[in-house]
Amino acid sequence: MPLIPDLPWTATDIGSGPGVVYVTHLHLRRLRDVPAFLRDSRAIRTQTMASPGARSLMLRAQPLARRFTTVSWWDDEPSARAFVRTDPHRAAMRRWRPGMQDFRNRVLPGIAGEVPTVSASVARAASAG
Repeated sequence: MPLIPDLPWTATDIGSGPGVVYVTHLHLRRLRDVPAFLRDSRAIRTQTMASPGARSLMLRAQPLARRFTTVSWWDDEPSARAFVRTDPHRAAMRRWRPGMQDFRNRVLPGIAGEVPTVSASVARAASAG
């Protein structure tokens, strides 16, 4: 059970096709990095909400465990790739890479009209291998 509620965001127009879902697991090495990581996460959340092709974003934070999971839903992979190549996301990932104990990213097909949840997306990613 997360210590803080999941932080959801869904666009007013989620498009008509299935899109793609990105499930990302991030595990920090040090507990003292959690506050700065959460600040960067808020900036990236704001970036996502303004990004073309973004449909939804969920952040599950387990700060005392230093574990974070994001689930983002995009119109297509080019939209998601454009997002990750843009600051503040790009700069944050470069900054945090050395501080990660574990980083995993999985891309799944979306389901048309169904906003992905963290729990369902994590389960789908695990069953997909």
